[in-house]
Amino acid sequence: MAYATVPQLADWLAPEPAPATAVRLLEQASDAINVALYGVAYDVDDPDVLAVLAKACVRQVHWMVERDDETGALSDVQSMTAGKRSFARFARSGGSSGLSATPKLCDAAVDVLRVAGLLTFHPLVVG
Repeated sequence: MAYATVPQLADWLAPEPAPATAVRLLEQASDAINVALYGVAYDVDDPDVLAVLAKACVRQVHWMVERDDETGALSDVQSMTAGKRSFARFARSGGSSGLSATPKLCDAAVDVLRVAGLLTFHPLVVG
């Protein structure tokens, strides 16, 4: 179940509308947050915690939409130009492939979780 709703996402993205894939994007963002918070103890029934998770979720979806990379396929791109868009990435260390299995959260989602005290370590932040 997603941490945020389509109306919450639409409110954040206004005046732009929520994308047609909003439900799927919210689920994917929630999954990434779940992985980042794996092993962290927090009260899933606390309204304040739920508000933080929803806020982080919409920030994550906004980042995914802006990158036009729902699947994360571009996360290992070193440099690429496609039409008017240009992507450049720094090489990451770790693992035999040079990639990390740490969830890919945007800076804004990490900041929301960290300020709320839910995230006290440093996950891999992409973007």
